[in-house]
Amino acid sequence: MSQSAFAAHIGVNRSHVTQLKNADRLVMEDGKVDVEASIKRIEDTKDPAKEGVAKRHQQERSQKGQGQTDKAQPVSGTGSRFQSAKARREEANAELTEIELQTRRGQLLVADEVRLAVADGDTIIRNRLESLPDILAPQLAAETDEQRIRSMLMDHIESLLGDLSRSFYDLGKEKEQL
Repeated sequence: MSQSAFAAHIGVNRSHVTQLKNADRLVMEDGKVDVEASIKRIEDTKDPAKEGVAKRHQQERSQKGQGQTDKAQPVSGTGSRFQSAKARREEANAELTEIELQTRRGQLLVADEVRLAVADGDTIIRNRLESLPDILAPQLAAETDEQRIRSMLMDHIESLLGDLSRSFYDLGKEKEQL
């Protein structure tokens, strides 16, 4: 089918068909339009953001007496591949923007940095726990008051937990300053 006939067939201007051809949205064979393949390609590559414009143009054509016959229906469809690809891209961009915003606000941390912080905390706990027997054994061996022994143990445990808490707090402060 010629480009002019194809334009009449789908209910658009000849210039629109030329734009479709230049955008490689028409399937051409020997200078003629392959109607079915072209309609399918147009549907598959349709930009859903322009659907409202297409509907408005069709309404204007109908009002001007250029309505379509039963045989000449405008191309319709969702452009499923194009639409889903565009939607995925927009969704991914929105997610990346949200992640960046949350990271800057300090609501999200980089996984590798968290792993390092936890490993540092683990090292603090391990070193301090391993040193408790050397520090406390001589003091506890000389002590006979159970309440005093409990108090000494609690002091050392609270000191350990305080050091651990400070290391995580300092890590948070470093992130805020960046």
